[in-house]
Amino acid sequence: MAKIVITGDRLTVELTAWEKTKAVHGDVTVPLGSVSEVAVVDHPLDAAKGLRAPGTSVPGVTKAGTWISGGERRFVLASRGERAVRITLTGGSHGNFDELVVAVEDPEARAAEIRTAAGR
Repeated sequence: MAKIVITGDRLTVELTAWEKTKAVHGDVTVPLGSVSEVAVVDHPLDAAKGLRAPGTSVPGVTKAGTWISGGERRFVLASRGERAVRITLTGGSHGNFDELVVAVEDPEARAAEIRTAAGR
């Protein structure tokens, strides 16, 4: 399962080798200053809407990668039965993602930690 790591003024989604393969993407790092909102999502598979570009999708089972919809880009990494943290981003210095939706262990604790670190 991916880890969200905060180091200094950066937030990094660290992926396992298998997750990198599924997502067709490496680790994602964004400035903490670009975090505008953090929420816990009970059904993260629903967050991935639109065109998958690139990534992996097995409907109802797993989604990993980039989704584009309505001009917004989301990085999604989740599987059935997992809960996730949704991180909404602003500004333009975050790798072109508008949102990160990542399944993690104890999403409430991770969301609180991110909010505190980002001053939200």
